[in-house]
Amino acid sequence: MRRVGWLILVILALSLPPPTHADQVREVRELTIVAVTSLPNGTYAGVSARLRVLVVCPGSGGVYVETLPLSQIDLQASTRIAAIVASRVAGVRFSSCDFLASIRADSPIVGGPSASAATAVAFAAALLGLPLRGDAVLTGMVLPDGSVGPVGGLRAKLEAAARSGARLFLVPYGQTVYTETVVVPQTVGPVTIYTTRTVTVDLVDYGRRLGVEVVPIATVHEALQILTGGAYRTPGPAGGDTAVVYENPAVERRVRVWSEALRSRTLEEMGSGDSIKAEVLSSLPPSLRASAEAAVDELEREVASLLSRADSLYQRGYLYSAASTYFRALTYSLWRLYLLEGLRGPGVLDSARSNITERVDRVMRIAWQSPTRAGALCLQDLDVRVAVLSRAYEALMHLNASLSESRVDRLAYYLALADSRATTAELWSLLLESGYTEGGDCCLLDTGYVEDSALVVENLVRNIYAYVVSFEGRVSIPVVTFESMVSMMNLMARAREPIDRLSLGVEALAYGYATLVSMFSRDVNNTVTALNRTVSAELASEPLRRCLPISLVLYLELAGTQEAALSKVYILARVSALASFYADSLREAGPTTSALVGAATPVCGEGTSGVRTVTLTEALSAPAVAAAYVGIGVLLGASLALIVVVLSKRLHCSTRTLAGPLAPSSPGS
Repeated sequence: MRRVGWLILVILALSLPPPTHADQVREVRELTIVAVTSLPNGTYAGVSARLRVLVVCPGSGGVYVETLPLSQIDLQASTRIAAIVASRVAGVRFSSCDFLASIRADSPIVGGPSASAATAVAFAAALLGLPLRGDAVLTGMVLPDGSVGPVGGLRAKLEAAARSGARLFLVPYGQTVYTETVVVPQTVGPVTIYTTRTVTVDLVDYGRRLGVEVVPIATVHEALQILTGGAYRTPGPAGGDTAVVYENPAVERRVRVWSEALRSRTLEEMGSGDSIKAEVLSSLPPSLRASAEAAVDELEREVASLLSRADSLYQRGYLYSAASTYFRALTYSLWRLYLLEGLRGPGVLDSARSNITERVDRVMRIAWQSPTRAGALCLQDLDVRVAVLSRAYEALMHLNASLSESRVDRLAYYLALADSRATTAELWSLLLESGYTEGGDCCLLDTGYVEDSALVVENLVRNIYAYVVSFEGRVSIPVVTFESMVSMMNLMARAREPIDRLSLGVEALAYGYATLVSMFSRDVNNTVTALNRTVSAELASEPLRRCLPISLVLYLELAGTQEAALSKVYILARVSALASFYADSLREAGPTTSALVGAATPVCGEGTSGVRTVTLTEALSAPAVAAAYVGIGVLLGASLALIVVVLSKRLHCSTRTLAGPLAPSSPGS
């Protein structure tokens, strides 16, 4: 019975058309992989397994997976991502080949997705006709952008790699020092008590003692170069990391107007609060008045601080980051206003909720009216609609949370978040209403590929969720990012349209990445470095050099001005996910450069006026550059989901305690 699964895969492969010309592929590659298996006492141990892949071209984009014995986590989604990434690495259309993978282990394995980076390398080596080292082991979760994400159980996996005879162990960048919770048995007479303690292991030093060299890698490209002994070379843009920057005075003027409008509205909402502040506070009982005044004062200080920072960014030319900071100030000013209004009595805020609901409904209807051309749509148009819908859904999420709140402080908190998110969605939707995305070159995408990609992202998010939960109790799970991921995942499950699922899926994926980093990486800055490598490589690819949506560059500007490393991780993970999706969509829309499929042809119009290339470092740090490329909209969201501002004052009446930190669930808009 153990041979049945692989036999089925072989039969499927043999049923495919035989090769008829030199460019066709039918290649097998094998690698040793490592995973963990659960033990009865609640701990886990490392086990080795054999990965065998078969790639057949021509094909139809089929991905077939079997595990013996069954993995405790479904591998279909992560294996499909591995096949898509491998196709990108090899310069082959994913839909032109079929991919088969078999994992055989002696024990049921936990965290099968941690084998997906190795699977991507094996698929890519097969497509490129390159041999793989037999003495090396790779662990890591491959993500759609080709980055190798953090995984758990590294000490146990290193031990398993050593037992299998490996001389080289590749781990995700930033994980050479690994912290885990271990179970320690203590026997007292006839009773054994199990306690837990945290252990930090330097994997490089531990590997040296085991006779294994531990090397960190950031991308599948880097892993493939090492595992092929240098036969494959990691691509890099000439002259350093590059990003494409749009020079468009019209959108620069627009974002300046948006920034000024956000600042103006913030001051207006502060004025509205001022007009009722004295009346409301004086009507409260003395025991409640003091704490309410302290809370309102704290919100006012936050607004003043954010306005000062936004003004500075604006003057230095970081228009997009300035607008995002003005948005955060607006959110705090709305929280203050709704808190004061809510203290007047129950039901006062019902009209505010109704108004926000109507605005969100309107903006979603605009985003759903997507123009198509014979089953295709413009990448530039899709990019804006993804931005609109992700923000609209976030506003709905906060509106739903407000319905279950009886405390006025929490109710005001969620309504402020919903109002601000509705504002960001409205501002992005103005680009659709004005016809901005219909101008200039249009890079066409197949609408069917959008639907397929939404399904892949959705399944991958669920895969990451299952992987995170599998380590519950062994590793600390960050509450804020994980709950944000789960919220987006639940909305994604109920969304009907592919573009809705894609928008929510990308957000959930970014939160999932941030969750994995928080769980398994000791130095988040290492992850930022790794993500910058991935983003740089993707932006330098041929499709995106011609057809880069400006939102990606705007997100990069925001990432460059963030102070918190985890906020940078979230933003860069979002950029990477979108960039990989857009690049793959463009590749599927037309021929790509590849020894297997022939010479490249343009995927969109030849016109490149209004586009120039600068270094990625410049895009992230130079104020003068920001003024040249800041455009379409305001990255109007707050990194407050990850940066906590605690209001410790207490209300002692019906409001009890003021809401904790204002934490919109994503940085930027």
